[in-house]
Amino acid sequence: MELSARSYGQKDSKEGAAVRSFRRSNDDGPACSAKEGADRLSPTKATDVFWRGLFGTGHSGSLYVVEVDFFDFDEEVRLYCDGRLMGEQRSPARFVLDDGAVIEAAMALYGMKRAHLVDSGRARALLPLPGTAEALRLAFDREHPVASRVIAAVSWAVLAVALVTQIPNLLNSLVNGAAWLGFPVGFSAPTLALPGWLNTLLSVLGIVAGLDRGLRMVHNPLLDD
Repeated sequence: MELSARSYGQKDSKEGAAVRSFRRSNDDGPACSAKEGADRLSPTKATDVFWRGLFGTGHSGSLYVVEVDFFDFDEEVRLYCDGRLMGEQRSPARFVLDDGAVIEAAMALYGMKRAHLVDSGRARALLPLPGTAEALRLAFDREHPVASRVIAAVSWAVLAVALVTQIPNLLNSLVNGAAWLGFPVGFSAPTLALPGWLNTLLSVLGIVAGLDRGLRMVHNPLLDD
């Protein structure tokens, strides 16, 4: 599910209100199954936009927040309930709440693949919280929808072109691997002889495009892994 302003028509609902009230005191919310003395969710700082992801939703009178560190190679996902640590798992994470609902979160190479609450068979995307890059991208989509769609289309095109140019190299790597194992194939895919500057440009644009798709929580295994 793509993260866009159009996909969050519920922004004035109770769930949206709960997320917007994120900056309230951690002691204001009702009790949940977080352990006594558990770690508290740290307030956002200006530098968090570069590395920290926070996604929240209101559910059963509590505010649940998923926190990730995009530079954490262990891909740890932490779940907070009303500001207190409720659990921690490696991505892909699946947290079962007291009432049987499930919060699922999975990290991608850039950003998140998924951050949803599943209740009674219905999935609801968690909202990016203020102070995160995802929230800034969502605000841009809301304020400049046409430009946002253009950027999204260009991001897809850049990754598609990069994929096409890399397919011959991937095939030849598989052929060489088979030959090394003693199974010569006798096949070599013609590669695209791109100039060095174009390869560099595609690499840079690919990183930017991947970041944009990650901020929108758009994921395709061929393009984004």
